[in-house]
Order: sequence, then C-alpha cells, then structure tokens
Amino acid sequence: MLNKKENTLFYKTKYILYMLDPICPDKNKNIRAASIEMMHRNYQAKVDAYEKAYGKKLDYKFDYDDIAGYIPSEPVSLETI
Repeated sequence: MLNKKENTLFYKTKYILYMLDPICPDKNKNIRAASIEMMHRNYQAKVDAYEKAYGKKLDYKFDYDDIAGYIPSEPVSLETI
C-alpha cells in the first residue's frame, strides 16, 4: 500500500508477484494419485505463503483488512462505489 489516496475509499496500491516453487507429479504414481497429491501440495503452499505474508493464520471469514488499500471508515454499500 502506498500512502497516497486513490479516492476517499482507497489508497493507491502496488503489486509484487512472487512465484512459488513448481509442483511436479510423482512419476511413480498413477495420474489420479499424482494429481490429488499435487492438489494438496498446491493448497498447502498457498496457505503457507498467505500466513508468511500476512503474519496470521488463514481463515475464511471476511474482514475489511482483506481489501487491498481500503481506508477504514464506516462500512460502505456497494451501490456507492
């Protein structure tokens, strides 16, 4: 987040792209088993990256902190944006 306002609701933001390590199939497993293992490893890599970046455990409850650049104020309805 930059300390410059985009408008009354948001600060300007910048994005940095980080690449996680590649996930490759285990050639000793059949296609289905390898793809399921890759799916689980992919999910765990994303959880680990989230928790490292934000310094908190991943949960799926919505919070205004989840909106990049949002300026906390009274809640705003989507019709006013």
